[in-house]
Amino acid sequence: MRIGTKLVISLVLSVMVIMGFYHYWRLAKWREILFEQRTREVRIIARTLEVAIENAIRRDQWEDVESLFQEIKGLSGIDRVTLFRADGSVLVASDPSAVGETAKVPGFQQVLKTKRPTGFFLKEEGRRSFHYLIPMRLAGRGTSSVLEVVASASFIEQDLARRQNEIVLTGVFIVVAIAFAAWYLTRRNISRPIEALIQGAMAVGSGDLSRRILVKRKDELGHLATEFNRMAENLERARDRLLEETRRKLDLERQLQHSEKLAAVGRLAAGLAHEVGTPLNVVSGRAEYLLLELPEGDPQVKSLRIIVEQIERIKRIIEQLLGYARLHKPQVLPVSLPEVLKNVLALLDHEIRKREITVEISLPDPLPPVAGDPHLLQQVFLNLFLNAVDAVPEGGRLTVTAKLAARESGIVARESLIVNGELTPRTTDHGPRTTYGEFIEIAVSDTGTGISPEHLPRIFDPFFTTKKPGEGTGLGLSVVYGIVRDHGGSIAVNSEVGKGTTFTLSLPAYNL
Repeated sequence: MRIGTKLVISLVLSVMVIMGFYHYWRLAKWREILFEQRTREVRIIARTLEVAIENAIRRDQWEDVESLFQEIKGLSGIDRVTLFRADGSVLVASDPSAVGETAKVPGFQQVLKTKRPTGFFLKEEGRRSFHYLIPMRLAGRGTSSVLEVVASASFIEQDLARRQNEIVLTGVFIVVAIAFAAWYLTRRNISRPIEALIQGAMAVGSGDLSRRILVKRKDELGHLATEFNRMAENLERARDRLLEETRRKLDLERQLQHSEKLAAVGRLAAGLAHEVGTPLNVVSGRAEYLLLELPEGDPQVKSLRIIVEQIERIKRIIEQLLGYARLHKPQVLPVSLPEVLKNVLALLDHEIRKREITVEISLPDPLPPVAGDPHLLQQVFLNLFLNAVDAVPEGGRLTVTAKLAARESGIVARESLIVNGELTPRTTDHGPRTTYGEFIEIAVSDTGTGISPEHLPRIFDPFFTTKKPGEGTGLGLSVVYGIVRDHGGSIAVNSEVGKGTTFTLSLPAYNL
């Protein structure tokens, strides 16, 4: 049972008990008042009769006494009037048929003995009546007698029953009104705040630590809601700190793995340069010599040219490996972003025209220079543009936008991989902390085929590529990542299969 229901039931029962005792006391008090009032009325009538009887008997006018008894009967609720002898026989009565009879009247002997009047209530034949007895001495006879006046008291029961019905109806109305008021006030001031606390506790228990309870009260429930919100806020901060620490640990692990990969690539590049470079030069030289010796129409010329082309390709891969392994720390200079983009587009102009790709560049004016190495930044955008050109079909679009964003000093570069508009589990920080206060965010978007979700977490790994064999080495984006990281920037990827890919770079602005 809900606490609000318990409170309402307890309050209603308490009110009913209190009202019951109160109305019982009122009825008892009213009964007492009515009885006293009836007793007083009958006593007055009896005293009046006593005087009248004594005067009539003194004049020996018994007929007047009988007439008086007949007249009194029925007035003011008088049922009967009887004058008894000392032996209990009826001397005069309002009912002539009762004269001479002997009746047993309660309290008769006591009145004769004490010589004091007495009154009492009796219930005869289902009717309540009041009996009042007065001791008398008959003038001239010297004998004792008792005057009995019997008055109806049934109206008292009727009045009490009427009042009891009124009290019951009034009590029911009051109880219903109090119950409704108690239900409304309990619902508003207790049940709803408690339900809000329960819902908040359930939400926090299910992991929604951002849930807060809006209870503006200054009582215990308001204090409890305030403490609950403070607890949820502390839990949320603790969870955020834990997630931040976990993220940093994962970041350190990934940086360590990436450094190990770089070291492995460096060792591989050095070994290839030494072990493979010299033999390749020998093979290439012999093949070129044979090309010069053989006539143009010789069938071996085609094979020799293929050998020379493939050797050149191997040399380029080795040079790229050596360049990747020997990436140096950037020499920070003020670099004009429009100039870098212009140079990169000039290098790719032939391929862009050939594939009929539309290039859109939107840069704010003025745009502060980027703090970085111009050659390394040119390599970053060259690799990104090459990937976009390869991914975009003929007639596609390549868009470059930039904006200035203020950030706190000491921010950590973050790599966020987003698939189909949702953040993937791989959200890590990379790169050293920077002292620059403003960053330039550059977005490079294409309308290509996009990157599948299972490939996104690995796109920055060395040698990972989704291109066909012979079309790529898998080092381009890894080089981009390394350069951006060394500049104290960040890189984010948002890709949707069939719609395209957006690389968002955040590079520090040059602090003039």
